[in-house]
Amino acid sequence: MNSNKVLITSFSEYLKNLKNYSEHTVKSYTRDIIKFFEFPNTKDLNIANIDNGLIKIYISSLHRKGMSPKTLKRNLSSLRSFFEFLEENKHIDRNPTYQIATPKVNKKLPEILQYEDILSIVKYLEDKIANSKSKNIYVRDLAIFELFYSCGLRVSELTSLNMDSIDYYSGTLRVIGKGKKERVVPIGSKAISAVKTWVASRSSILQNSNALFITENGNRISNRSIQHRLNLHAKASGVEQKLYPHKLRHTVATHLLESSGNIRAVQEFLGHENISTTQVYTQLDNQYLMKIYEKSHPRAKKG
Repeated sequence: MNSNKVLITSFSEYLKNLKNYSEHTVKSYTRDIIKFFEFPNTKDLNIANIDNGLIKIYISSLHRKGMSPKTLKRNLSSLRSFFEFLEENKHIDRNPTYQIATPKVNKKLPEILQYEDILSIVKYLEDKIANSKSKNIYVRDLAIFELFYSCGLRVSELTSLNMDSIDYYSGTLRVIGKGKKERVVPIGSKAISAVKTWVASRSSILQNSNALFITENGNRISNRSIQHRLNLHAKASGVEQKLYPHKLRHTVATHLLESSGNIRAVQEFLGHENISTTQVYTQLDNQYLMKIYEKSHPRAKKG
């Protein structure tokens, strides 16, 4: 296992430094590979002796333990990436994961907010700004919410924004997405106004960083803090479902697709590498259309 440990460490460094995968993804993939080499059939086995049949036995054993199709799919993806890395670096002659079918995952359609929910949260935050002693924090939270809804950001993309990420003249935002890929997205006028108000308030806080969004101590705000604050505001404003940053991203994507019908533009806007990731929103769009049709078309109702 010692030689395998060296290979696993090299693989982790490759994912982090060359593939630019997130820390979470690197940890998940590395954990999957370590677990594979703890399997009785692979323990102390030379890497060159691992074949297609052994991979199938391992995946089947995970399935028998009740592992979900989604997690099975990720485990197989981890193994594929690991053995591709070994093949490219001449540690093995052939990737043993070739021709192994990926477990089918029934895609659960993402939940979204209705536009009325968006307005309720905005109104709640505006009221808090007008009537609260802790005005600065609510000014910041409104800017965060408006920017999320305007630009469909991932939470990590939002927390990594700096003061110079926004070009107010062109009304655009420079975002560093997955794999450290940069994209430029437009910002709506409401979001620009909210951010400008926050930047003016921000100057009164002790600042320890160039981060756009900071805490009362002047430090860059964390992903966890944003998740907590968003859900807190949603509950307080009367929104009946739990709110988390990615739900806002789903909401933006769906609302854009409903109004434009341009899936390629939405793909570029969200920074999706593969259009299949964006296509889930066409299903949401179709569901929405069916609900409207059944509710309003005079010949759609039963009875």
